Order: sequence, then structure tokens, then C-alpha cells
Amino acid sequence: MQKLVITLLGLATLVLAVVCAAQWRQLRSTQERLHAAEELHRTEATAREVQSTKLAELERANTRLDQQVREFTSVTTTLRTKDATQSSNLTALASQLRTASGSDAGADSKPGFGKEMGDMVQKMMKDPAMREMMRSQQESAIKMMYGGLLKQLNLSPEEKDKFMGILTDLQLKTIENAQGLFGGDTAAVDTTAQTQAISDFKKQADAEIKELLGEERNNQFKDYQANLGERMQIDQLQARLTEANLPLQEQQSAQLLDAMKVEKTAVPPPIPTDANENPANLKNLMTSENIDKQIQWMTDYNQRVLDRAAGFLTPEQLKSYREMQEQQAAMQQMGLKMAKEMFGSGKGGGGAPAK
Repeated sequence: MQKLVITLLGLATLVLAVVCAAQWRQLRSTQERLHAAEELHRTEATAREVQSTKLAELERANTRLDQQVREFTSVTTTLRTKDATQSSNLTALASQLRTASGSDAGADSKPGFGKEMGDMVQKMMKDPAMREMMRSQQESAIKMMYGGLLKQLNLSPEEKDKFMGILTDLQLKTIENAQGLFGGDTAAVDTTAQTQAISDFKKQADAEIKELLGEERNNQFKDYQANLGERMQIDQLQARLTEANLPLQEQQSAQLLDAMKVEKTAVPPPIPTDANENPANLKNLMTSENIDKQIQWMTDYNQRVLDRAAGFLTPEQLKSYREMQEQQAAMQQMGLKMAKEMFGSGKGGGGAPAK
């Protein structure tokens, strides 16, 4: 009996062991499924978070894009307005050119390019609309040329307006009396009176500016004018390098200006580039011989300045400066060759247009 009981208990234990093993395997499988479900939940949560972040970024990008579209539309509208204004101005200028070179010229008369240019300028200055357009253009050019000086002088708003007005008036008066500076047949033009008038306007403007600025600031103005072209070139180079993320440091700008001054002083140009120069003196300077010498001088001068600049500009800055020099030299040579035709000066400073 005892053996039977033991046998039954053994069988029961075995059955329980089998049941326990089955339940353990089932529990383990359940735990694995639960773990997999938790992993899946975490993965889905991460994916939702990533998607939410991407959605927020897309919304921000869409907002920026909308803003840029609005800004672009505004700029486009402005440009179209300016383009229409400029087209109108160009149409008026073309009309003036046709008038200057067309019906007003005698049938047997064939004036040179310089004479036509002088006549055109005179007609433009008599037209109120064209005169106003030219005044606006001159004001913009003067602001660009003397922007650095205006910061140095620390002028009051009233002083600044008066200063700009004096320079603009001088430019317009010089243009009005410039017909005698051009070549061609000048028999009908009192060139002596026009040249004297330009000199008088220059002296008057200098006196007014000196009275406005005082001795010290007037000396700053004269020094700035003496190297105006060089300063404008440095401003253009700074803009070019800044766009390329290679901006000039303040010390580099000062060193470049000093290099330009030294080289221009060491070998002065045949035709002065000093803005203090009286425009009336240009007639005798703009000879064919001097213009050819000026072109060669620019080539040599640019190379000498470039050699000096190699000591304080980075290789990338120097490369960009060299490219800018080449572009400007091409434009300057074109301008000088046009001047040779406009001023119509031979070796003697007058007579037939230079070849």
C-alpha cells in the first residue's frame, strides 16, 4: 500500500513537473511577446517623435518660404518700377541724342564725336526733366564717392545737406559749361569764357566748402579728394571680398591705401587722377600722346600695387584683387579711348580728333 502511495505521489510530482515546465515555457513566451510589444511601442513612439520634429521643421520652412516669396515679390515689384523709370529716362536720353546728332546739324556739316557730345550735353541741360534726372544721378554718385568722408567729418544733418549741395551744384555747373572742353569745330563756342567759368565755379565751391568745414576738416576733405579714386577702389574690393567671405581687415585697407599713395607719388600719372584737379585743365591734358601714356601707366601702377599687396593680403584676397584690377583696367582703357575721341586733341591739345 505504501509503495502504491509512493508511486502515485511520484506520478503526481512528474505530472506537476510537466505542468510547471509547460507553464514556465508559456510564461517565457508571454514575457518575450510583452518585451517585443514594449520595443515596438518604443520604436513607434520614437518614430512619432521624429515625424513630429520633421513636421515642425517643415512648417517653419514653409513659413520662411512664404516670407521669402513675399519679400521677393516686393523686390520684383520695386525693380519693375525702377526699370520702368529707367526705361523712360533712357527713352528721353535717346531722344536727346537723336536731336543732338540729327536735324540740328547742317546738311554739309559733319561734326566730330566730341562736338556732338558737347551739343548733346547742352541740350540735355536745357531740358528741365533731363536736368533733374542728371542732378539726381550726380547726388547719388557723390554720396557713394564721399560716404567714407562723411563718416570721418561727423557733419550735422544741416552741414551734410549743404556740403552735398555745393558738390552737386559744382558738378552741374561744370557740365553746363563743358561744351568748350570737347573737340571738334569750336569756332562758335567761346572756349576761353567757358574754361574761365569752370575755374571760377571750382574756386567758389572750394571757398564755400572751406567756410563750411573749417580749416581742419577742410584739410581732411582735400586729402580725401586727392586719393578719391583709390578709396573707391578699396570700397569696391571690400564689397567683393565680403561677398566671398574674405573681408578686408581695417589694417589691410589702410595698408592698401598707403601702397597706392606711395606708388602714385613715386611715379605720378601723365593725366592727374586727383579729384582736386580743375576740370578746365583737362582740355590741354587729354592729348592722344598723354592718353596712350596713361594707359601704360595704369598697367605698371596696378602691378606695383599688386606686388606690395602680396605682403599683407591672403592668397585668396590677392587673387580676387588681381581679377578686379584686370576688369577695371579694361573699363578704364575703354573710357580713355572714348576720351581721345571726345576731347579731339592731337599732340598740340586741339584740332582734329586723335586717331
